[in-house]
Amino acid sequence: MSHDSVQLRSKVIERNASQFSDYKSLLIFGPPINDDLTFLCPKKVITFDYKVYLSHQASLEERVEFSIESNESAAYDSALVYLPKSKGELDLVLAYITPMLEKGADIYLVGEKKAGIASACKKLDKYGNDSGKIDSAKHCQLWQVTLEIEPPVFSLDEWLQTFPVSINDISLEVASIPGVFSFGELDAATDLLLNNMFTKLEGRILDFGCGSGVIGCYTKLLNPSIQLEMVDINILALECAKRTCELNSIEAKIYPSDGLAEVKGRVNGLVTNPPFHAGVSTEYMTTEGLIRLSKDKMVRHAPLLLVANNFLRYAHIIEGTFGRCDVLVENSKFRVYKAYR
Repeated sequence: MSHDSVQLRSKVIERNASQFSDYKSLLIFGPPINDDLTFLCPKKVITFDYKVYLSHQASLEERVEFSIESNESAAYDSALVYLPKSKGELDLVLAYITPMLEKGADIYLVGEKKAGIASACKKLDKYGNDSGKIDSAKHCQLWQVTLEIEPPVFSLDEWLQTFPVSINDISLEVASIPGVFSFGELDAATDLLLNNMFTKLEGRILDFGCGSGVIGCYTKLLNPSIQLEMVDINILALECAKRTCELNSIEAKIYPSDGLAEVKGRVNGLVTNPPFHAGVSTEYMTTEGLIRLSKDKMVRHAPLLLVANNFLRYAHIIEGTFGRCDVLVENSKFRVYKAYR
């Protein structure tokens, strides 16, 4: 997500700070990384993004949570929601936070026009009849509605879907949740990677940016003796990966990590379809950082398998880090890169 995008939303909140001054228990969901929220005096800040969570720990301490745990008590008199990157995730977020609000609480939604705030704001109508625009400035809007209904208790299970994947005589069931990459289907890049997955992996294998967990779980089924680990920055992805493991009776260590920071020691292999989209912008730093740092997290001769769009020029970074980069397979859209520590 670009710095300019964060500034746009921050400025529209700052210029409407008085709108929030009378609330005694403000809940904030999904704020940007490193954004100053202290002037709003929130009672609680919740994020699904581990990196965002880490960035707010110093200023908010115990008031910031990286969580998807259901809180049934109506504890908050207002909520400020930052528009997530997918409309499906916004439905989930609103269903998640509204049971935490008192009836009559004010719900605010802030986001950019290019991210779809003009259509996303219509989702507020489900919760009250008086939704309206509070402010619009520099391509960013702030909307508000008063909670008039008593929303049902949130259950993540109600948002869970599953779909089958079968590749090279190996079948598995994959969990899917709105907001997690490639909801409800196997994306073409992952399909290409799985069809060319190594069959003689051993030891500790890391699925980086695991999403639904399909890459890690397929790798484990193909290489049953490995010790599988899966990391992601998004709590919904981690929940998906957990459910996918349960559906396929697979043991794995699943945990949040900002890049490779939480991966302790060295691994015997790394497989990934890394992220490059952040909202409506394209973001390369996560994958470029992963490539450069992965060598120091891998044992000697450990393989790296990475799939990416053809237009993402990662080969020279891989070659500069590992000394050599091979294209294992490619088609008109994607390449699978192979390298060894």
